[in-house]
Amino acid sequence: MTRLASDHAHRVVGLYGDPTVSWSILLEAELGAPAPEPEKLRARLAAAVQQYPHLGAVPGIERLTDLAAVRDRFASAPYERGAPLVRVAAGERTLLIAAHHGALDGLGLLALLGILLDVPVSSAARGIGERTGGKPFVVSALQRLAEALFAPPGRITPEHGQAAVGDVFVACDEPGLRLGAAGFVAAAASATERWNRAHGARTTRVVAALGASRRSGAAPEPVHDSAFFRLRLPRGADVAAVLRAQPPEPDFPARSSRLARLGTRLLASRLGSTFLVSNLGVVSTADTVRTLAFYPAASGRSGVAFGVATTGGQTTVTVRARRKDFDAAAAARLLGEFRDAVRDQTARQ
Repeated sequence: MTRLASDHAHRVVGLYGDPTVSWSILLEAELGAPAPEPEKLRARLAAAVQQYPHLGAVPGIERLTDLAAVRDRFASAPYERGAPLVRVAAGERTLLIAAHHGALDGLGLLALLGILLDVPVSSAARGIGERTGGKPFVVSALQRLAEALFAPPGRITPEHGQAAVGDVFVACDEPGLRLGAAGFVAAAASATERWNRAHGARTTRVVAALGASRRSGAAPEPVHDSAFFRLRLPRGADVAAVLRAQPPEPDFPARSSRLARLGTRLLASRLGSTFLVSNLGVVSTADTVRTLAFYPAASGRSGVAFGVATTGGQTTVTVRARRKDFDAAAAARLLGEFRDAVRDQTARQ
């Protein structure tokens, strides 16, 4: 079952999955009380794996003595075939959970958090229901190929990249925000335009990637059941209207050819999107969690993902950026642009 689970997880990200990244998503919870002991966490995780075998092998629980180092390793280490698809580390009042995105989506991470803490966890996210893709996969794939060859999506201008693998992570807290997905996407597009302007670059062909759950967050389970949107956003676009009119991308085929995988790898720098946005919504944790930092997978042309989660009256906004294109200081400045744009969007409500 372990091999089947890992094979399935890698198939879920499919042909569009950038082969240069690990597809590890992370959730960092700051707790209001000491974290459960590792033995208790592992027992709860083992019970979850028994009920949900797609999670793969049961991992060990690491002690979190150096958050930055463990976060970096959890995010960048590949999920090898047959290896655990979930990673957990616990500090005194911090719980770090990572998972292959093919095994869990954002709401799935929230569900696993609730299992590990043995508390009810829910999100106000409503989900998109049974909304289906608007075109066959083959047609969509050919369109993506033409886009990559002749008019690739715009990118966020790199700054102070390093000759290193992996990503950089930055986060900040804001008073509880209740923007919807469209508001956060609009803020990310505005932040991109401001950033590029400050770097003397034009912002053209913005394509926003948006991860959205198909189910509501009222009683999340540790599964992957999300859709992926690609929103082409000309300057001044009504993001909410674009999102209403845009069907999600079609599901990936069960199998892919070696030629298709090679083409995806060769065109990885021109495929994808300008940025990705993912919002976990307003999360209830029975007052157990003070803040939640969510780090979606960073891929696409810019290698930048904006994450959002709200709990305990605090909204934590994050930036995860490819280290070869952004150092930590640059990522922090990009986060500042996103934070300011989110404030602007909130003021317009």
